[in-house]
Amino acid sequence: MLKSMTGFGIAEYKDDERTVRVELRSINNRYLKVDLRLPDVLQSFESEIERSIREKINRGTVLLNVNYQSLRQESEYVLNSERLKEYYQLLSGIKKEIGSRERISVNSLIQLPGVLQKGKNREEHADALLSLCVSLVDEALKKMLEMRAVEGRHLGKDIERRKELILSILDKIETRAPDVVKEYSKRLQGRLASLLTGIAIELTDSNLCREIAIFAERCDITEEISRLKSHLYQLQEAMHSDEPIGRKLDFIVQEMFRETNTMCAKANDSVMLKDLVDIKTEIEKIREQIFNIE
Repeated sequence: MLKSMTGFGIAEYKDDERTVRVELRSINNRYLKVDLRLPDVLQSFESEIERSIREKINRGTVLLNVNYQSLRQESEYVLNSERLKEYYQLLSGIKKEIGSRERISVNSLIQLPGVLQKGKNREEHADALLSLCVSLVDEALKKMLEMRAVEGRHLGKDIERRKELILSILDKIETRAPDVVKEYSKRLQGRLASLLTGIAIELTDSNLCREIAIFAERCDITEEISRLKSHLYQLQEAMHSDEPIGRKLDFIVQEMFRETNTMCAKANDSVMLKDLVDIKTEIEKIREQIFNIE
């Protein structure tokens, strides 16, 4: 089943103490890129949160935004008064030993290690917040994947329709191919008859047959049609795979372009060239859709 790389999911939690809102967006990318925007309290858990996304996404740029708001009044830092007293007593003792009269300021003591510390409540709630955040990410991810699946079905229907159109044009070209040689034979005979009027030169049927055979060989596109049909069947088969097949489809489309360009170079018929241009147009539209497939 095809999956689009474009999607959106949102999940939110709110109680008397906090509000957490998770938003997930995904856009096209040839590879997988995860961009996280986390609050400070979750910065150290970036790898854990990213891992939960990478387990379920294979291609695309995924943008995660986590908005966290605490409804409680918490100080970000607390003063460790016991540590401050230890520093003061230590420095006071040294002052007496060396006979210094320099004043010990509170500002200088606060800058010493361990005097100002992160609020314990913030640290205690970090693990719980991580668990809640991962749960919300999974919920938002589920919604985003559902959206990607719905979009993937629409892409699949469009690709299927264009594939059938290409097959119908190929059938038309196959039917037209023998007439191209016949028309060339008539034009060649008429042209030669006009040029050789009044000239004592006679061309044998073998000469004409050899020239017509060379033309038929030069403009024969039977093998290219067969290979293009084969690529279309491969495209159809890949679209029903449960695995991410965006890159595989991209390769198949490149081969379809290659065969069509070869046919355009060989075709010596205006009607056939018009049909081949229509095929190239449909292949290009398929490629545009494949850019969105995971």
